[in-house]
Amino acid sequence: MASKREIALVAIIIILLITNIYAFSQSAKVATLEKELAELKAKPIVTSPTWDDIVAKAKEQGTVIFYGYGDEFMKKFFLDRSAEFEAKYGIKVEYHHGDWFSTVEKLKADKAAGKTVGDVDLVFLWSKPFADAWEAGTVWQYDIMSTIPNAKTVPYELWYQTDFFPTYGAMVPGVWWQVGFVYRTDKVANPPKSLDELLDWVKANPGRFTYCDPNKGGSGHTFLMTLIYWMYGYETYAWKDLGKVNPAKENWAGLWNYLNELEKYMYHPGEYPAGNMAAFELLAAGEVWLEPQWMDIVWDQVQAGRVDPKLIKIYIPEPTICAGGYDGFMIPWYAPHKEAAMVYMNFWLEEATQMKLITDWAVYPLNTEVWKKAPADIKAQVWWPEGGLDAMLQRPLWFRHALYMYDAMSKWTDEVARK
Repeated sequence: MASKREIALVAIIIILLITNIYAFSQSAKVATLEKELAELKAKPIVTSPTWDDIVAKAKEQGTVIFYGYGDEFMKKFFLDRSAEFEAKYGIKVEYHHGDWFSTVEKLKADKAAGKTVGDVDLVFLWSKPFADAWEAGTVWQYDIMSTIPNAKTVPYELWYQTDFFPTYGAMVPGVWWQVGFVYRTDKVANPPKSLDELLDWVKANPGRFTYCDPNKGGSGHTFLMTLIYWMYGYETYAWKDLGKVNPAKENWAGLWNYLNELEKYMYHPGEYPAGNMAAFELLAAGEVWLEPQWMDIVWDQVQAGRVDPKLIKIYIPEPTICAGGYDGFMIPWYAPHKEAAMVYMNFWLEEATQMKLITDWAVYPLNTEVWKKAPADIKAQVWWPEGGLDAMLQRPLWFRHALYMYDAMSKWTDEVARK
């Protein structure tokens, strides 16, 4: 048996061996780190461009090729704002007015053809086409919202999603559309104050309520999504993918029963106006007395002299109506003037441009503080619900959920329209 002295010597030898091995390994690590540090020092320092750098580059580029969509009043709005942008920055805007579907299909075709430099810098679109464009790899995957200075004026909830589609900061919200209940003041003294009262009101006023086909107008599918949240709860669906909720709250049997009962007492039961404008024309003619409708449709029709503003009023029933959508801007992957496009996005969020959304259109600004500064006579116009944006922000804020909304739109055709 070894003596205590021998055991102690062996222990010392082991400790020395471990120490030397550790020291050797540490020396190797130090040598590796010194080598990596030397390599880093030899490389040029790369920093992110400042906003001033981006603006300077944009002015060098000198052009933005912008594709928008919408009604004629939207075309005029884009052209007017583009002229202001040109005057301020000296950057020419080449504006193309068409439809979002054709634009996204063009981007897909250019991607498939292998193009790396294209002829589109900026696209105005809504949630579903953005998601389609992202999936097709045609969106510039860059966090623009963290780059442009005026993004800080946009509610953070809108930085990285639109209708619960993730945007990764690559889509800059441009407008806040809003649907309300519009009614004829010469026919209706007491419209339903809440969604709870709607069915009873429609039964008491047969033939005087309608909503447009959800597949042919945004006021229709926003109304449909609002009813889903009202019946089953907003939190049931918020941020959840299809198939991730209680099946009883996804087949919507109660919703279809409600809508089929509602239909019995609507204007021309079984017939649904083919779009927002078609629905509003019925209201303007006095055929219907109440309907869900976009604020800017009301504004456009009043401006065009097609309805007497003294005969209509718009309001938000309790608890609320879905907010949005929030159409906005994205830059394609092959845009030749990306910096110029970002400067245009930032210009759109400037206070003066946001104010024009209120005074020259009828949509809420993304910079909610701008609403507080809007002229009182403008905010008193009939196309704004009572209390305007301030009142809207005091209510539950229900963002539309695109996946569930499109699923409901598809099912509505079989469950309601064809029954």
